[in-house]
Amino acid sequence: MRSLSVVASLATVAITAFAPRLIGLGKSYAPAGIVAALLVALNDGNIEYAQQARPYALQTLFCTMLIVTSLMLLRRLLDAQRKTARIRGATLLCLSSGICGGIVLWLHNTSPFIIFSNWTAIFAAILLFSPYKREDMLLAAKALAVALLVWSPCIPILLIESRTVAAAFWITISPRMITWPYTLAAGGKFAFIPAVVVASLAWLAIWRSSKAIALYLATILFMPVACIFVLSYLYTPIFITRTFAWITPAFLLLVAFGLYLPGKMKTFRLAILAVLVLLCSVQSITYLRSPTEDLRGAVRYLADNYRPGDLLLIYPNELEVGLHYYARQQPVEFDIAAIPSRYPAVGFKRPYLGSNKGAPATIESDRVEIDRLLASHQRVWFVGDWPGLGGKMNIVSSEVFRQRGAPLSSVEFIGPRVTLFDR
Repeated sequence: MRSLSVVASLATVAITAFAPRLIGLGKSYAPAGIVAALLVALNDGNIEYAQQARPYALQTLFCTMLIVTSLMLLRRLLDAQRKTARIRGATLLCLSSGICGGIVLWLHNTSPFIIFSNWTAIFAAILLFSPYKREDMLLAAKALAVALLVWSPCIPILLIESRTVAAAFWITISPRMITWPYTLAAGGKFAFIPAVVVASLAWLAIWRSSKAIALYLATILFMPVACIFVLSYLYTPIFITRTFAWITPAFLLLVAFGLYLPGKMKTFRLAILAVLVLLCSVQSITYLRSPTEDLRGAVRYLADNYRPGDLLLIYPNELEVGLHYYARQQPVEFDIAAIPSRYPAVGFKRPYLGSNKGAPATIESDRVEIDRLLASHQRVWFVGDWPGLGGKMNIVSSEVFRQRGAPLSSVEFIGPRVTLFDR
């Protein structure tokens, strides 16, 4: 399930390495692509999302391809040597950027902000700097139309999901979060300051040599962040960090370009690169050594201690998915009951847990079903939140405790807790 994210992440590293050549920056900047690819490969956010069955690694890949093709298009449109309204490879670049943009839109509900920012930057650069404004605007508009056409079947899904998320999200937003996307892109809080300083110097150098490209980079790196913050404050909060994982390759390419600036930066290039590599490595090692939810361990523990006639009582019911998945690898056949119903339990007339519309919360009437299950089993393994005798219990744990008293054992598996009750 997660292999697609791994492949996408590896492809992103490869494209980042070749990005300067694809954009047409010449051989002198080819090493900058290798440096950027190294920093992407060491980036702890990139490593994290490469291991998940989520869309972020794929989104990063296609956003990187979109940014590279957009820069290729701009460089050809705004080439000082251009003599006619036609440019080389116009159809291919139009289709490539459009298809990549359409795929990006499919991969996450915040992607419209990326597409809006990308084409805003392209249109602004054409209006300000192109000698063939009408023809170039038409070409860019065709690329945008391709992206919207690819995305069009997803629009009804987006509208439905947006209503669900808007009604259910529980996160809060604060101004300090505006740095989080760039902290993620830099490789962690340790690398943030040196990476931002080098990237800023690189952007200033690009501005002096090509204002159109500098305008595009500033827009694609900052406008989506600004849009998300405005929406979060005015309408509904949106997750800040992981929704901006796609920024990482573009930001680190800017950092790598900064290391290849002439002047004093050239003298300290290797030292600065070594510091960035060290700081990124520390952050990545810290992430890789951090504990993660251990559903495998929970199932192995249950298989080793489960007796025929025992019951696995699960709440919230979404834990059932992972337990069923790993239980298939065990010789033991578990008797599993999820409260109030098996996952996904859709359309129940009761509150739901957060934004998960398959995980209904328990209500007082569920105690009848819990009592029925307890009456028919000698030993009950409760998989869920057991706060201890002095903690605040939910309906399931409080009813089990009322019927059975203190548990015989309780083991934490970094997320699910397995607690054994006997009569």
